[in-house]
Amino acid sequence: MRIVPDATVLIRAHNRSRGLARRLLHEILTGGHRLVLSNEMIAEVMRVLRYPHFQNLYGLSESDLLDYTQFLQSVADIVILDPQYRAPFLRDPNDTDVLQTAEHGEADILCTNDGDFFDEAVLSFCAARGIAVCTEKTLLEKIRTR
Repeated sequence: MRIVPDATVLIRAHNRSRGLARRLLHEILTGGHRLVLSNEMIAEVMRVLRYPHFQNLYGLSESDLLDYTQFLQSVADIVILDPQYRAPFLRDPNDTDVLQTAEHGEADILCTNDGDFFDEAVLSFCAARGIAVCTEKTLLEKIRTR
């Protein structure tokens, strides 16, 4: 499967994490699946991990962040995004990069816990392109039962 996890999943899947998101990333990479990302998504993850809240929570150094960036770039199929791409049905314009990555990366699954992606218009858009939308818990269960 070709899988796009959104930034919220990737933020919690960093190298020091031991939680659900990290286990999911490990299962994707060791289970013969393809991680599909864009440079814009990776940049968003790094930007958010630098926020004071996340620095206090995870304590990741600049070196840790660089290592995580390089790791994601080395294991993922990187999709080049079109800056003119629009998805007017998305409530949050920041979600456009994730949706475009899934569409242009020919993803089978877009993994997110963001309720906006479960809106009927988004689900219909994704379904028409063969992209299933699911939470990380659901995806992890699906991967482990294959």
